[in-house]
Amino acid sequence: MPSLIFETTIAAPLGAVWVFHEDVIKSLPALSPPNAAVKIVSADLPVRVGSRIVISAKIVFGFRGQWVAKIVRHDPPCDGKAGFVDEQESGPFKAWRHEHRFIQVDSETTKLVDEVTYRAPLGPLGWVADKLFLRRKVEAMFAYRHRMTRQQCTGGMPMPP
Repeated sequence: MPSLIFETTIAAPLGAVWVFHEDVIKSLPALSPPNAAVKIVSADLPVRVGSRIVISAKIVFGFRGQWVAKIVRHDPPCDGKAGFVDEQESGPFKAWRHEHRFIQVDSETTKLVDEVTYRAPLGPLGWVADKLFLRRKVEAMFAYRHRMTRQQCTGGMPMPP
């Protein structure tokens, strides 16, 4: 299964970055590229282990689909670290695991690390699709997410990539 790691530094305290991500009703649509047209169908709030988030989005060729993610680990800020893990229960991938790590660099700076492990659907055809375009699509999605996280967590001011 491919595993990808994305990192960025955000000029905002750990608590602010954590609170932004905890508000899935606002954060998930804000972190999703506009062409995905992400909508939250339902979310078990407050987010904790066992919470499910149901997302409707344009998944492939403009067709909408649902993605159900379940929180399997939830570690609120403590000793300069925080994180949570969501796994796909149903959706576009054969398997999807997304670990979010938040690390306090100093009182006003946070490092965000996203580690994604996934398996494309459709067996060998999915493997080819991953090599041809899926991995690039996941990489572009996380580049967008990190850019938007920096912007949202620093008062809406755009920041360089």
